[in-house]
Amino acid sequence: MVNLEPLVISAPFGNYIQPAGTTPTLGTFTALRRGGRPAAFGRAVLTMRYYRRLQAWVNRIGLRNPGIESVVKRPPHGRPLAEAIVSVHGFTDDEWWLLLNRITALAPLAVELNISCPNVGELSWPADLFRRAVDTGTPVIVKVPPIRYEAMAESAVGAGVSWLHATNTLPVAKGGMSGAPLKPLALDAVQKLRATFGPAVGIIGGGGIRCPGDIAEYAHAGADRFAVGTYAIRPGAVRHDAWVADIRSAARRRASTRDLASS
Repeated sequence: MVNLEPLVISAPFGNYIQPAGTTPTLGTFTALRRGGRPAAFGRAVLTMRYYRRLQAWVNRIGLRNPGIESVVKRPPHGRPLAEAIVSVHGFTDDEWWLLLNRITALAPLAVELNISCPNVGELSWPADLFRRAVDTGTPVIVKVPPIRYEAMAESAVGAGVSWLHATNTLPVAKGGMSGAPLKPLALDAVQKLRATFGPAVGIIGGGGIRCPGDIAEYAHAGADRFAVGTYAIRPGAVRHDAWVADIRSAARRRASTRDLASS
């Protein structure tokens, strides 16, 4: 069982943004260093562009990270790993197995299998990935895309995965799109996943969450927890105590009692 706070900070923003009373997601880490170390929050932001007319963010972060071995040698600053989700992505079967072995040693709160990053190619995963991930004994979350997620979700739940994160960004020509245009797709995915799997699976809903009303919509669709990503980086948002308090309180009111952390 895993105690997730009602409000989750999605990767990679959980590396930098960790308000009290939330669960940060660190990563996404790959087996090898990719594109250099994103040493500063500002460098990650440089890979993103905001389209005001669409109220959308498009990112080309492309899983830029220092690699999983850096985490083994020196865990990230901030929240202890036991209080954080660690997100990972493998490009080959061997890389997935390496990542799972390292995660077991790290003992995070949970591991998120990020299979659906739109910046790195087609969706694919080893046939026994989900079973082997569950067998590590570390709680497993599978992050699904906003489209073509059905087979992935069926395979994950069939192997014993108990949490799904809906959804990742939407693939577009210039990268992965998040923000308001993603919200209808993510809400639809949450609703369909809940209808398919019933109460047996925990669902983290996210995509376009900007205010307490958005959280209410995700709760109505069937989400147990709520994830904030790009909106958290708007100027002053994270340092605005009232905004953090409001959205965190809304998430706590709307969260299900599924393994709810007491904080």
